[in-house]
Amino acid sequence: MENKTSKYFKYAIGEIILVVIGILIALQINNWNQNRLNSSKETAILADIHREFIQNRKQLDSVIGEHRTVYESCHKIISLFPITSKPEPEVLDSLSHHLWWSYGGITFNPSQTSINALESTASFDIIKNDTLRDFLISWNDLVTDYQEEELLSRSHIWDQYDPYMSKHFDWNFNFKDERNNFQALQTLEFEYMVKGRFDLMEQILESSGELKKVQETLDQIIELSKTNANN
Repeated sequence: MENKTSKYFKYAIGEIILVVIGILIALQINNWNQNRLNSSKETAILADIHREFIQNRKQLDSVIGEHRTVYESCHKIISLFPITSKPEPEVLDSLSHHLWWSYGGITFNPSQTSINALESTASFDIIKNDTLRDFLISWNDLVTDYQEEELLSRSHIWDQYDPYMSKHFDWNFNFKDERNNFQALQTLEFEYMVKGRFDLMEQILESSGELKKVQETLDQIIELSKTNANN
């Protein structure tokens, strides 16, 4: 009986060990398959992110170009202050050109499809690179902070700048039209409006540092998504 009992326990222990080994092998295979699926999914997501942020970078470069045009036109107008009661024709031509380009109002509105998809499915953890994941998580807040300055500038245009200009000058700043109020060019209010546009552009492009953060983050996301996606 003792021999039979001993053999039974040995057999039972052997069976248990085999079952445990089988479970561990199954779990390992399942983990391997899951990791393979996650890796494949990550590669596809990173490829989407890479393409989308390349386009976002192109859009941002275009927006910055528009802002610089406004900045430089305002700077040129300011260099003409104070404007005399009888400006020379070349001064009027310069004012006409640069006042037209002093408006701007364009804003950076990047595509957020890939990041929104990650947020809606709580899938940020699928991104293995910690640095890239942190950049993606903070991206929306970073863009929002930057856009606040652009929206402030646009509000200044439509709430103050354009109402003043439309009161005194024609739509195209055609200073050959005698109906333009050339005396308005000599006022402190006119100078204040132009300097206000200049200061807002300087804040966007240089002073606040928000634009630089967006540019650096964009470049990092493009580079890291390219590296990880092997594109």
